[in-house]
Amino acid sequence: MGNYMNLIELIESYIIFLITECYLSISLHPQSKETLITFSRLMRFNLHDNSYCTYIKSVPEGRERCLKQQKKVFQKCTEIKDGFCGICHAGVFEYVYPISNGESITGFISVSGYSCEGGVKKLDAAVNDLGYSGETLLRCYSSLRTPNVDKHKIDTLVLPLVRMLELSYKEEEEKVKTLGESTQITAICRYVNQNYANDLTIETICKEFYCSRSHLSHTFKKETGKSFREYLIGVRLEHAKRLLKYSNLTITEIALSVGFSDSTYFSNVFKTKVGISPSAYRKK
Repeated sequence: MGNYMNLIELIESYIIFLITECYLSISLHPQSKETLITFSRLMRFNLHDNSYCTYIKSVPEGRERCLKQQKKVFQKCTEIKDGFCGICHAGVFEYVYPISNGESITGFISVSGYSCEGGVKKLDAAVNDLGYSGETLLRCYSSLRTPNVDKHKIDTLVLPLVRMLELSYKEEEEKVKTLGESTQITAICRYVNQNYANDLTIETICKEFYCSRSHLSHTFKKETGKSFREYLIGVRLEHAKRLLKYSNLTITEIALSVGFSDSTYFSNVFKTKVGISPSAYRKK
């Protein structure tokens, strides 16, 4: 188990290197049960870290479209296993690298955050269909980088990450074979990451997945190393950080948009977990 944890730490360090030193917008999108522990440790890299994507996901319908887009990209990964590039539903250009467990595709890596001529045409549709502010949308989109990067260089930098993730997923697959609960906990984690903005409690999860509170509490802690509440708050705070960083929403609006019913409680939790208040985090 020690070697596995070291591998996860290595993956985390390498992703941070790619983001901070190579200026690549990396996001991980695991799609199978073999990715439970890897995903829970690397949860903060599941989001596109730019103002445009953050703004798109600030509207529930936009967030839902992004989830549907991920499913389409994953399906394409099963057909084009060597990787590909393209434009997402919101007009963002991205490079996609499938991840395999040796037998099937388990997820993909996205190198995103690029604007393109074809993407601009989709902005009007987003404004008309989902009610975004055209001025804000255009300003956020103009902050994206142009895809004038060397594809060979990106391949050289990202393919080692693909191999590391594939190795970690294989190790997780062995763990799943010995722990039958993993499949259910993986489904719950995925459900939380897709519905974090809703009124989620451990009781609603138990009802949704037909299990007792005591069983879920014990199994969730055993599998992820966190309580259900800790995991849910972690997901909400990661989304809140991006909204604080990239959006003009008020603290109250951000609190409500990520699932907190009270802005004061949100601020207290944020300061406890992050170390500074939401307003201080935004200024920083």
